[in-house]
Amino acid sequence: MRRIWPIFLALGAIFAAQALAEEAPAKPDEARRARVVATVGAETITVGELEDSINTRSVRARRRFGDPAVLRELLDEQVKNELFYQGAENLGYGDDLLVRQFVDQTLVQLYVRQEFEEAVTPQSVSDEAVATYYEEHSDTFRRPEMRRARHILVASKKEAADIVRQLQSGEGPAFRALAKERSLDTETKLRGGDLLYFNADGGLVGKPDGARVDPTLAKAAFELPKTRQLSKPLDLGDGKWSVLELTGIRPERIQTLEQASAVIRKKIWRDEREAALTKTISDLRAELEPETFPERMNAVVLERSGEPIEPPNQ
Repeated sequence: MRRIWPIFLALGAIFAAQALAEEAPAKPDEARRARVVATVGAETITVGELEDSINTRSVRARRRFGDPAVLRELLDEQVKNELFYQGAENLGYGDDLLVRQFVDQTLVQLYVRQEFEEAVTPQSVSDEAVATYYEEHSDTFRRPEMRRARHILVASKKEAADIVRQLQSGEGPAFRALAKERSLDTETKLRGGDLLYFNADGGLVGKPDGARVDPTLAKAAFELPKTRQLSKPLDLGDGKWSVLELTGIRPERIQTLEQASAVIRKKIWRDEREAALTKTISDLRAELEPETFPERMNAVVLERSGEPIEPPNQ
């Protein structure tokens, strides 16, 4: 039978291909499946073709076809599709560029899906491979302790000591307001001296590599036992001093193998899929020896709003 199913059924067939392969009987009843249930001109619709159409749907949707009336509706729909197909074929729509592009794209999608995405699934990745990956990439599953602090930068040790005494006594503005008022650090003073979260080495979390706080500030923050505590006056060199307050602690977090296994399986699967795709492309290139002629591309004419646009000079 020559017919084009509705687009949603055609695409459904692609995504259900693996399920069909698993559920189809090893030796189907060929005589039963070949029984003709309708004819349209010289073409036929068989029991097997109806079954294949039904099996592209979800298990829940398939149950509906236990009703003879619903099954008859499906047959009527297939007859209508065949009528449309033959009408379109008679008018030459099969040679239309959009139709050929759709068929080509669907063919490529089906090929990639069945040969590279369904041939190996995340579930097929072995426990040994997952464990090996976890051991070799242990740093990936460990988040070191992070701390957040704010500081007030001043020009002398005496001024820093005065700020410590003022904050400890509760006299005058709070730390945030005092930082906006007196800090010499133009980068942080507008946000109340906030240094954001950083690691023990001073590297700022979520910022580009190389972005970090002063190592003296980082060391002082990690030495304070709990939040809201103040450091002593800190010598940053070049006549600059700082007072620091610890504002946040994010403890070290380690993902166990069990917790990370699902992510690892998907990562290994994606890597294997990409490797298989790359190898296939390489093998096909060697076999088919494609050639490109970019120097001829200046003959391409683009169109916009019906007006031809000459391409730029190559």
